[in-house]
Amino acid sequence: MSKQKYLDLLPAEKLGVFLSLLCAIHCLTLPIILFVAPYLASSFAFSVEMEWILVVLSFGMALLLLWQDFRKHRKPLPLYFLAMAVLIKVLDALVGMKSIEWIFGLLLGVFITLAYWYNYKHKTACTCKIK
Repeated sequence: MSKQKYLDLLPAEKLGVFLSLLCAIHCLTLPIILFVAPYLASSFAFSVEMEWILVVLSFGMALLLLWQDFRKHRKPLPLYFLAMAVLIKVLDALVGMKSIEWIFGLLLGVFITLAYWYNYKHKTACTCKIK
């Protein structure tokens, strides 16, 4: 990949990290807002549809970016973290306990953020000339 194409991925990666952090913030604020203002719980911002939109966008962006970099660097650790995030979301859907779903959401955001972090570390340390 040329240097210019590589630099063009950085805004997309920033978007991916932003979506992951937005998902984690969303999951952390839900219990607080439920406690402070129960009538907000039924709003679109905290609906099941919004949750799945954020999850699908985060996973999709992460998979696209991390797979492209894996093909270049052959460092699988970021993909392992992404797989852990997917596993956590599957467990959350299977368990279905509303009282602890914020823990799953927090872990989900943490693992996707770790995937991006380690991917960034691989990219900054890379001296390869693979196209």
